[in-house]
Amino acid sequence: MKQRNIWIDCDPGIDDAVALAMAAASRDQLNILGISTVAGNQISDRVTGNALKLASFLGMEDVPVVRGARGPLVRPVEPAGDVHGSTGLGDCQLPAATKQTASESGIFYMYTRIMELPAGEQVTLVPTGPLTNIALLLGTFPEVRQRIEQIVLMGGSSSGGNVTPAAEFNIWADPEAAHMVFGAGVPIVMCGLDVTLKSGLDGAQIEKLCQSDRKVEQACGQMLSFYLNTTRHEGEENMVAIHDAVTILFLTDPDLFSGKNAAVQVDCSWGENRGRTICAECPDAGVVGTGDAAEDLSLSASVYLLDQVNLPEFQRVLLSKLASLG
Repeated sequence: MKQRNIWIDCDPGIDDAVALAMAAASRDQLNILGISTVAGNQISDRVTGNALKLASFLGMEDVPVVRGARGPLVRPVEPAGDVHGSTGLGDCQLPAATKQTASESGIFYMYTRIMELPAGEQVTLVPTGPLTNIALLLGTFPEVRQRIEQIVLMGGSSSGGNVTPAAEFNIWADPEAAHMVFGAGVPIVMCGLDVTLKSGLDGAQIEKLCQSDRKVEQACGQMLSFYLNTTRHEGEENMVAIHDAVTILFLTDPDLFSGKNAAVQVDCSWGENRGRTICAECPDAGVVGTGDAAEDLSLSASVYLLDQVNLPEFQRVLLSKLASLG
């Protein structure tokens, strides 16, 4: 089986940690070129430290970890410590990292690694945090777009948010970056709240992970137990939505999900709708606008918006991958 080249851009974060575990368990399918960090769920130093610890813990010593943006494009970072805890990983204490960052200039490192791919090869970008790094990559090095097969991102929603009534956290954290990415002309798979709030584990499954004698299962159980208590208002009752894991499982097991073509516009205003993703179903290719030239921001029509998941199979695959890591 030919491996898909991917680059993971993340802000670990509990669900980022599970997404990284899914990637580590899928290396027969995924060639992980690197991991970059972006300030989001926690400040840059914490998410970068967490990424280093997780890469070591999950057996990805050979995967370079680089530091990306320390904050959004136009405003200070506002971490989600109330959701992910002061460390970003809940109550879980991982062993110290056994590796260091490969670069403190993550955008340039990412660009270089992608452009070094053999002729004809492309990469799938997998951002699970704010889209700051991806916007900077595409804006600074526009020639890289031809080497990107698609962007499979966690972010957005067609029907309300989780950080405000209008906005999902990753888009709200840096809407200007999201606007740039959605308008870049690169094919996007949007794993937003429409599907991620339906994709997770229940309390009994999490408790079983906590009781496991396998280190990865136990660590993920500890993190998800914390997450369950801080996100009870989201999604299904007694189920924790593991948002970021959807991106990796879409790549390894796409039949778990279904969706629709959509045009997406990001609200970059400073009002109550800041960070809202305005999604219009768009079965035919083209550009959807408001009809008002002054207001029309040219919605991107190259987005596949996931909105359905086979939950029992999602849970089976996720738990099987965790178990495979020992």
